[in-house]
Amino acid sequence: MVSLFIDDRFAQTRSLVAAISCAMVCGIVFGLSMPLVSLRLEHMTGSGLMVGLNGAAAALSTLLMAPLVPRLMTYIPPRLLLAGSLAAAAALFVLFPNFPNVWVWFLLRFSVGCFMTVIFVISESWINQVVTPERRAMMLGVYGTALAGGFGTGGLLFSSLHGVGDAAFYIGGLIFLMGVIPIFFLRGPDPTAPDAHAASVVSMIKMIPMAPAAILAGLAFGAIETLIFSMMPVYGERIGLDHSMIGMMIVAVALGAIVFQIPVGWVADRTDRRLTLLWIACAATIGPIFVGLAGANIPLLLTVMFLQSGAVSGLYTVGLSLLGERFTGGAIAAANAAFIFAYGLGSFGGPPAAGIAMDHAGPWGLLWVLSAIAGGYVLIVAWRAVRAPSNS
Repeated sequence: MVSLFIDDRFAQTRSLVAAISCAMVCGIVFGLSMPLVSLRLEHMTGSGLMVGLNGAAAALSTLLMAPLVPRLMTYIPPRLLLAGSLAAAAALFVLFPNFPNVWVWFLLRFSVGCFMTVIFVISESWINQVVTPERRAMMLGVYGTALAGGFGTGGLLFSSLHGVGDAAFYIGGLIFLMGVIPIFFLRGPDPTAPDAHAASVVSMIKMIPMAPAAILAGLAFGAIETLIFSMMPVYGERIGLDHSMIGMMIVAVALGAIVFQIPVGWVADRTDRRLTLLWIACAATIGPIFVGLAGANIPLLLTVMFLQSGAVSGLYTVGLSLLGERFTGGAIAAANAAFIFAYGLGSFGGPPAAGIAMDHAGPWGLLWVLSAIAGGYVLIVAWRAVRAPSNS
């Protein structure tokens, strides 16, 4: 057992576990904080607009911070930067109950989001750098499964802590700190920082036309995931489902993400990753139509939601694996920053578009937007496959 912690044969595995642990910790706190902060703000303000704007602050932090992470990695050792970001996020998270002011909470939500963006960019880059090419997509599927499991664990934690005052904030801070432990004690290959040129914002932007299929998978996933979690409950209410059934829809979505990612990654490693992305995007395009056709038939609706979520989750992990195939070394960090930026852009722009569509077309408006996003991505991947078969 001791050899697992000191033997060079397991060095790569130790780094992978440390990187995946960072993401899982963030997933748990994210799943805990979404309902926790939203409901507290609802009680503080009684304004749905303020709750929505506070959520937008988290998406904005991703857009602003992602381009800066590669540069930070050149100044601060990445392991130390990871540990510092986890500690800073913990310190900020426990400030929420001590400063019950709407505007302070905007600043705190934005700041925590900045540090979480640092953690995601470095941990995903780290996995792509140390994993072997033949199992890259599957290991990123393990990462995605851990992240989705973290979301679910955070939601369950919120349910169990509901009504116990401010304890959830302090437990969330403690969970952040727990992520520091594997970073310092699981020694293996460190994350590689990009060189000064690759770390620039301009270089990050140039990564997009070099690997549009990979990076725009992040944008499509960000938009679709945010819409499913933020707007699907509204869809359920508008088709006449009660709150318990709406909760079951979210459970079906989470289970789909947990169950599908490793098998999809396994398939991507043994076939063509871009072709796998194309099939995933096709499934994500037609899935919302079947959601609409299922209507309020609960068994059928939950089955379709489970399958739809499972397919969509592959956009993120297979897209990341395609980045690792396209770039090497420190350049992966800059490419990953572009991927996370694209994810934030999708998260930021998707909900307003869906809200407008639902106002004009009813519940089906959300489904048409979901299909349109995935369908647009299908065209991009298909165009790249025809135009440049050897590139991403």
